[in-house]
Amino acid sequence: MSHLPLEGLRVIDMTVVWSGPTVTMLLSDLGAEVIRVDNPWLFPSSTRGLVARPTEAQMKMMGTMGRAYPDGQTGDRPQDRHAMFNWHARGKKLMTLDLRKKSGREIFLEMIKSADVFVENNNVSVLEHLGIDWPVLHETNPALILLRMPPAGIGGKYSTYLGFGAHFEAFSGITAVRGYADSAPATTTSVFQMDPASGSVGAFAVMAALRRRQTTGQGDLIVLPQVENEMNHIGEMFIDAAANGHDSQPMTNRDLNFVQGVYPTNEDDRFVSITIRDDDEWHRATEVMGNPDWAADDRFLTQAGRLASQDDIDAEITNWTRTRTRNEVFTLLQNAHVPAGPIMLEDDVFSDPHVKARGFLRKNTGSATGTHLYPGHQWKWSGPPMKWSPIGGLGADNEYVYKEVLGFSDEQYADADREGHIAVSYLDAAGNPI
Repeated sequence: MSHLPLEGLRVIDMTVVWSGPTVTMLLSDLGAEVIRVDNPWLFPSSTRGLVARPTEAQMKMMGTMGRAYPDGQTGDRPQDRHAMFNWHARGKKLMTLDLRKKSGREIFLEMIKSADVFVENNNVSVLEHLGIDWPVLHETNPALILLRMPPAGIGGKYSTYLGFGAHFEAFSGITAVRGYADSAPATTTSVFQMDPASGSVGAFAVMAALRRRQTTGQGDLIVLPQVENEMNHIGEMFIDAAANGHDSQPMTNRDLNFVQGVYPTNEDDRFVSITIRDDDEWHRATEVMGNPDWAADDRFLTQAGRLASQDDIDAEITNWTRTRTRNEVFTLLQNAHVPAGPIMLEDDVFSDPHVKARGFLRKNTGSATGTHLYPGHQWKWSGPPMKWSPIGGLGADNEYVYKEVLGFSDEQYADADREGHIAVSYLDAAGNPI
């Protein structure tokens, strides 16, 4: 393969937060030209930080989101310095446009004429209110593929409900079965599973629709209710409830079929994960542990017996792991072909030799952040490297989009500027940069 698979395709990106931008980021990685549309009059909360220009007090209140600026500093352009934006904006063309205005809608529909894909994950009513819903888009460009990612679909009782991944993670049932068995449900923290899960599935759905379009020549409307996608991750529990009336409970770090747990080591607050799937792995694991007397207990001779006695097994394994480091336990068990892995913290990931060998962390440069390492491995295939390019700021590619994609003259571009479409900062109601 001499070129990236999506090279030559154009994607319009009107996404927010994390899940939608992940879709378009992956499509860009694969070669598509992604044009991200931002309204400079409306700051997209969480997409570029929680607020446009956070104070020091607000940054402390935001916790992790507040610390997601290089060296903890917001700088002159905080909207372009937030880690979430810099992760998902790679490779994208950045333009500004106010779709609430008639001229903005006209400009947008003109851009849709040359587009292959349009991705959005806004409130379910946004496209209709802007006058760019599916019937309008399909009439404008019958070959267009539209991916919509509403949290709970575009019809039904809950379709208008608002929320982030944390809310619909709970709504899907995942939060109820994820956590510690002896803890109250309200103490289970969010992991924002919905965002990356929806992002990868959304990109796959777009590519499937593009493949279908090669045969039919027609575009498609794809509706990806993000909460339904999450429910697939615990599908067996829904089947168990429907067929057997069983109410699944949190399993901590355990598994229904394997002896599994996360165990402390002799390093302060450092843990290692171990899974023992069958009799052979049990014998190899206990051999690594020195064939202790407790391993010969009759209760532990079968997998069923081990599962019924896991509290006792966990206590014995803990006594062994506490005498070693994470990497010692990991290496000893892996060499014996027993699944195990160290629980890594951020610094561990940057120094891990396997992560380095896989090229998972790559350097990229942001216009407002400088050069840093970003996650996003180099896929192993015979084609060229995935497309990464420097990360621009808000409106950085306005001239390219308006003049080259849309064919605007200098006079038309000046008109768009006067009408409030062109900006390189978010604006307050009076049009002043914020």
